[in-house]
Amino acid sequence: MLVATYNVRSFRKGIRSVADALEEPPDVLLLQECGSRRTVAAFATLMDMEFVSSHRPFHGVRNAVLWRAPWRRVAHHVRDLPRQGRALRRGFVVVHLRAHSRELVATSAHLGLAPRERQRHAREITDHLVGTDGGLLLGVDLNEGPDGPAYRWIGERLYDAFLGTGEGAGATFPAAAPTARIDFLFVGEGTRVIRSRVPDTPAAGNASDHLPLTAEIDFEEIR
Repeated sequence: MLVATYNVRSFRKGIRSVADALEEPPDVLLLQECGSRRTVAAFATLMDMEFVSSHRPFHGVRNAVLWRAPWRRVAHHVRDLPRQGRALRRGFVVVHLRAHSRELVATSAHLGLAPRERQRHAREITDHLVGTDGGLLLGVDLNEGPDGPAYRWIGERLYDAFLGTGEGAGATFPAAAPTARIDFLFVGEGTRVIRSRVPDTPAAGNASDHLPLTAEIDFEEIR
């Protein structure tokens, strides 16, 4: 199956531009900075997908998980993350999906701007996810690279999908001339990443200030 994670900058360039940037429609899509719920709903309709988002009062940074058949939602929940000082309120959204004999937990998150806040956010997210049954996906804009403490914390508990399977450097920001790898897809035990890449096309460079990250994955069936 094809999975993608993407900071879409509130769809400022329109939902069609984001769809074009993805090249191939994913089976599961993890969005950060997804804008209004109405816009996410329109995008989901365009992509022929269903969605759950973290639209809650006072949340300035919103995330969403989208999926297509044969996956169906079993459960979902949104969690708040503590903020440092007057930073924007953040959180993450978790969706439990099932298709035939497979289960998948898909999570989208966007960490804070301050290093100490990011490290705390990383700990809270992994505390929530570690021990999850079935396949596990975490799409996250870390706001830091692989040398940062939040990345190291998550990377010690989950697997960076780009490592070992990634094509190219994997830089996702800024989209017009990417130099930093700050958008990540992490997977859990039992998930096999076949290949991963960052679509660096004119369409992707125009749709957002980030580039999407895609991965082909497979994972074990429920025994």
